[in-house]
This record gives sequence, structure tokens and C-alpha cells, in this order.
Amino acid sequence: MKTLNAIEAAAVVGGTNKACTDSYERIVVGGVASCRLITTCTDKHGNKTYQVKTADASKCPPSVAP
Repeated sequence: MKTLNAIEAAAVVGGTNKACTDSYERIVVGGVASCRLITTCTDKHGNKTYQVKTADASKCPPSVAP
């Protein structure tokens, strides 16, 4: 039987890698629009984390009139 180190064992039981997706959203606050990159990550237990960063306006979808 082979002895596993912590990294090898983590891979066997599902690993510790997160699955992440990026989306761009146009946010309007006080009449001022800005583009944000929202990264959503899900770990092996189904827990989600979010990270928001400023992004180039050309990456966001066009504004939609109310």
C-alpha cells in the first residue's frame, strides 16, 4: 500500500480546486454606470465566493433603457 501526502490525498477525496466563472455586469448607482467583473467560485463542498473588480466598459453588455 502506498502512503499519500496531503496533496495527493486531497486529489483523491475531490481535490481542493475551485470551479470559477466570470461575468460582466453594468452597475448603475446614482445615475453613473460602471462595468464590473464578477468572479463566482464554487469549492468542492458547494460553498460559493464572489469577487468584484472594475472592468473595461467595452466588456459589459450595452445599457438597456428602463
